[in-house]
Amino acid sequence: MTTKSDYNEQEWESLLQTPILAGSYIIISDISVTAMPREMKGLYKALMAQDAPADAEQLVAAVVADLVKKTEGKENLEQIALDDNQDPRPQILELLKHSLSVLDEKSDPGEKAAFSTWLIKVAQATAEAGREGGFLGIGSVRVSEQEKAALAELQQAFGLENG
Repeated sequence: MTTKSDYNEQEWESLLQTPILAGSYIIISDISVTAMPREMKGLYKALMAQDAPADAEQLVAAVVADLVKKTEGKENLEQIALDDNQDPRPQILELLKHSLSVLDEKSDPGEKAAFSTWLIKVAQATAEAGREGGFLGIGSVRVSEQEKAALAELQQAFGLENG
């Protein structure tokens, strides 16, 4: 199992971005003004729950602790540069894959898979936090088809089986 000390500053900052990017990927997959605040709250709750598989518990705890520390200290995460002229989703997927690639070098496959599984849990909780579609709540769904597709895309990008 790796710890924060196994990563240089740039690698660590990149790992800190991953849960935010995973949640953001879901939010922008089906943007809803009414669901977005709940989805952001769902992302936060999922981070605080730290519901990680055993192989990544220490890494997830360290990532969440640093995110909380930065938030409480009103520090900003490293800025993510996205091209405004392009769809942000493929850009976010590439950033996520790049960020997770450091785990290929620093950790074992079990830890990477467990960390990726945790990111999917964060994304799933984000998707489930708001209701999409319908009119005045009638006919709305917890997870829209676009969000389901986005979750599948994340699983594929992380090399996880769809489930």
